[in-house]
Amino acid sequence: MGSLMNMEYMLYGGASGWNANVPSFVNGYRANNVNFMGNYGGYPAQYNQNPYPQTVNPNSVYDSFTPQNQNKNPQQVGFGASKSDLDTLGKYYLQGMNPSESLMGAATGGAAFALVNNTRFIAHPINSLSTIGKVEKMFAGVKDKNSKLYELWRNGDTHQLMTDAYARMHKLEGGAKSRLGMFKARIDEATYKSLKSEMEAALKSGNKEAIATATEKIRVATNAKTGWLPRGWKKVTGGEVADISKKIADDAAIKAAVKENVAKKGSKTIAEQMKHGFKGQGGMGGLFFMGIEFLMDWSKIKKAFSKDNSTGMKQLGQTTIKGAGSLIGWTAGEAVGAWAGAKLGALAGTAIAPGVGTAIGAVAGLIGGSIGCALMGKLTHKIVGEDVGSKVEVEDMKKTAQGQVKLLELTMQQAQSDKKLDPKVMNALNNVANAYSQA
Repeated sequence: MGSLMNMEYMLYGGASGWNANVPSFVNGYRANNVNFMGNYGGYPAQYNQNPYPQTVNPNSVYDSFTPQNQNKNPQQVGFGASKSDLDTLGKYYLQGMNPSESLMGAATGGAAFALVNNTRFIAHPINSLSTIGKVEKMFAGVKDKNSKLYELWRNGDTHQLMTDAYARMHKLEGGAKSRLGMFKARIDEATYKSLKSEMEAALKSGNKEAIATATEKIRVATNAKTGWLPRGWKKVTGGEVADISKKIADDAAIKAAVKENVAKKGSKTIAEQMKHGFKGQGGMGGLFFMGIEFLMDWSKIKKAFSKDNSTGMKQLGQTTIKGAGSLIGWTAGEAVGAWAGAKLGALAGTAIAPGVGTAIGAVAGLIGGSIGCALMGKLTHKIVGEDVGSKVEVEDMKKTAQGQVKLLELTMQQAQSDKKLDPKVMNALNNVANAYSQA
């Protein structure tokens, strides 16, 4: 709907709906004879007035906005809507800018974010799905209570090492299949068989260091940029093309990485997970959402400074508090989600399937981060109150006819999805629309 309004704004001379002969958002996409509120959600009969009678001159509203006619009445601002009705619409517009995302919506967004982080499931869906069966067969011992793999999967100190092994083996199986090879070429058969055999032997032994070593070698092979794009770039720049066999054979580098992974991926309390999150990806995710907060508020900051420096600094402070809330909310939520995901993934892997347990661990942190961010957004909004930049924007809109039309359009858009629309707001919408049609 916003796209339609923007298109109309450009096509119809600067504000959609000025020409009553042209169907638009303001007149319900009908010319002249329009039942304004009746077209938006079946409101009660007393509000289904007709502010656009057939007798309206198609050019009268437009003419009323021209400089020579706009100030015929020095006591009138805009096209004649009452101050109280415009104040009602302004307040309603500001309320509609409050964070309203549900926790379920935030959780869904986090899960979608996890999918985006694993683009191979999007780029190669058939390839990815067809490999699951082979990997599940290799990790079947996870569900056997008498197996060493069962103990390794359920033990908090080794659970993440096991899920990493499962995820990397899945990537190896996918990498050995036919692909376009834009960024990563197909892994050659000899390398694939060698790495798979090493992982099978490590899983059979139940030795965590052996499993971690096989996992690291597979990580090196599956992460190597061997596709035709990076290879072409290396040739142009004179760089060295990645040689998987050499990287895998680098025992010193492999052992150092394994030692670090075994030490870092042990069981953690929530406090330890949070500390780890602030230093790792959780903190980076929080900084990303903090940056998004400033990006989304940039127009508000500019609008606030356009009034005066004091108002601008206040808006900057409000945005900073909200940004800090996003940072803390995401990182704390990601830590709690990762901690809970490890516990739940350990149970699900042995009770249902190791693939299910791995998937839970992969998305739990991002879901937790999204929920934490949403909760902190609601809290910081209560702390800082309405953005002063938005208040300046509303006050500016109320000062001119064009601004009042924009305010009418924005609040109409909000009203369409508002299932509990206040009758006072409905009445103000009708009154302002009537004033608009009669200008």
